[in-house]
Amino acid sequence: MKEQLSAATAEMVMLSVKKEEEKSLVQEMKEYLKKGLPLSQLKTFISSLSEPPQDVIDALFNALFDGVGKEFLKQVMKKKKYLVAATQEEGSQMHLLNSIGSFCGKSGNEEAAKEVAQVLMALYDEDIVVEEFVLEWYQRGPSGVDKSSPLWKNVKPFVVWLQSVEFESEEED
Repeated sequence: MKEQLSAATAEMVMLSVKKEEEKSLVQEMKEYLKKGLPLSQLKTFISSLSEPPQDVIDALFNALFDGVGKEFLKQVMKKKKYLVAATQEEGSQMHLLNSIGSFCGKSGNEEAAKEVAQVLMALYDEDIVVEEFVLEWYQRGPSGVDKSSPLWKNVKPFVVWLQSVEFESEEED
């Protein structure tokens, strides 16, 4: 019994530490963005961080869109240059999609979740994310988000459209 409590306590402490690290990374990202440095330096800054790439993209996304609910699409389009700068590395598009899923799947972000399909369409139209990664992301499902959640229901029409476009282009070949 004592060992079980110790293990549970240790896990709670680790979760608490991880949350604090996430908060400090988001704060660090917000402070960096406030400096208004050139976008070319954002990539250098991101690669200088020791945290895993997914944590870094999550922090950037949360720093950029913290508190955004309604007008999520408008804010994404306004700040897309940061997303472009941050998604140049291999695998970074998937990290961005995971960040969008996490952000929109959080409690309190229901308004943003309503606009997620439009956001994905805009990012696709701007070549920030490509269909291959969107489809793979959708197939796997976002981490920590139930596939029957409103977020996922809002994403589905875009994915269905994307699959039909992909199918049509394959038929033409």
